[in-house]
Amino acid sequence: MGLIEIAAFVVIAIALVHLWIVRKSHHHQALTIAEQIKEDENIRKTLAMGLYYRFKKKEFEKTGDGKEVAEKYSDLFIKEDPISFERFVANVFEVKFNGTAWVTNPSWDFGVDFDLTVNDEKYLAQVKCYKDDMGYEPIALLHSNVIKEEAAGGYIITTGSFNENARTYARGLKNIELIDGVELVEYWLEGVKEVDEELVGEVSRA
Repeated sequence: MGLIEIAAFVVIAIALVHLWIVRKSHHHQALTIAEQIKEDENIRKTLAMGLYYRFKKKEFEKTGDGKEVAEKYSDLFIKEDPISFERFVANVFEVKFNGTAWVTNPSWDFGVDFDLTVNDEKYLAQVKCYKDDMGYEPIALLHSNVIKEEAAGGYIITTGSFNENARTYARGLKNIELIDGVELVEYWLEGVKEVDEELVGEVSRA
């Protein structure tokens, strides 16, 4: 091996070590932040509210001359639509349950926003970007789809929460799980942490 090859090898080795140190440092910071969020319910509630404003339907407000203009947001904010929210949640569930999700066509979803396959079992999910507490109706619709498609179970996911009627109705169903905004945030953060740990492992092995 010539001097040039040795020098190149040393530079690459130093770069990998530096990258590993940086990633370890960032990983530690990420874990610290994740732990703080896990312990502070108010932070999780704030993040759930942020998801609502990120994905909620575009609203319009009237100007002084009676015209309707789209609601404006700071350039600092991430703004997407409810359809993007379905894809976002599907990705979160793929990571959480190590499964495969398929988002349905919005024009003919019939109350099912995405299918999730885990260990060859099919689960159905309905996603709602709501600021209010959800009632029992979406649960009944999803449950009928679970029965019709002979799925293993179903998930109702919302940025908000569920009213007492919804929770009472769901308690009578063994295979339907309610996921409120705070739980969704927890799933999301678990996935971010898992991906970060995988990246640190890859760098460590390099």
